[in-house]
Amino acid sequence: MIITVDGPAGSGKSTVSRIVARRLGLTYLNSGFIYRAVTLLVVEDSGDFGNKERVAELIASMDLRFTEDEDRTRVFLGERDVTQRLKDPDITPQIFRIANDGYLRSLLLGIQRSFAATPGVVAEGRDMGTVIFPEADYKFYLDASPEERARRQQMELEVKGHSKSFADVLSEVLERDRHDRERAHAPLRVPQGAIHIRTDNLSIKDVVEMILKRVQSAEVS
Repeated sequence: MIITVDGPAGSGKSTVSRIVARRLGLTYLNSGFIYRAVTLLVVEDSGDFGNKERVAELIASMDLRFTEDEDRTRVFLGERDVTQRLKDPDITPQIFRIANDGYLRSLLLGIQRSFAATPGVVAEGRDMGTVIFPEADYKFYLDASPEERARRQQMELEVKGHSKSFADVLSEVLERDRHDRERAHAPLRVPQGAIHIRTDNLSIKDVVEMILKRVQSAEVS
C-alpha cells in the first residue's frame, strides 16, 4: 500500500503521516528530511551548492537512516543523530538549493522510492503524489493559511530555543512557498485525484482520523 501526503511547510503533514503510518503498520517516509540531510552535508562540507559534482558525491556517500521513537522520527547520518540540527535556522532557508535543482532531485529518486517495499509506505513531501509515487493507492494534500503555518513554525523554533519574530518566520514561509510552487522541477501541486484537507482549524487527531477513515473504508469496500 502506498499513501502520499503532500502539502506546503507547516501544514501538519509530517506529524499526521507518521501517526497514520504507525496505525497502519507501514513505513514512514519524510522526504523533507532527505533534502534537509543533503543540505546539512553541503553546509558542513563547504557551503558551495553550485559545485554539483561535489554535492553529487555527498549524496552518493550519504549514510542516511531513520528510526522511530514514540513521538518522533530520528534522523541519523552515520552514527550521528542530526534530528535537531536539520531544522536549525541555517539549514531551512537553504533547502531550496537542493530541492529546486532537477539534477540533484533525480539523484534522490531511488532513495525515496526504496521506502515503498513491503508492507508499504506513507510518504509525505511536496511531490510524493505527483512525481515519486504517481500511482499511489491513496493521495492526500494538506494545507493551511501562511499565517497559521508560520505560527506553528515559530512555536517549533521557540521549543528549540531559537528566537525569531513572527514577521520573519512568515516571510520565510511565503518565500519557501514561492520557491516550491515556481520551481521548474517537481513544483508543489495538488496531485491528481488527491483529497484536499485544510488543517487550520483541525487537530492532528482530526486529520489522522479523516485519512484513516478514507483508507479503511476503501479497503473494506
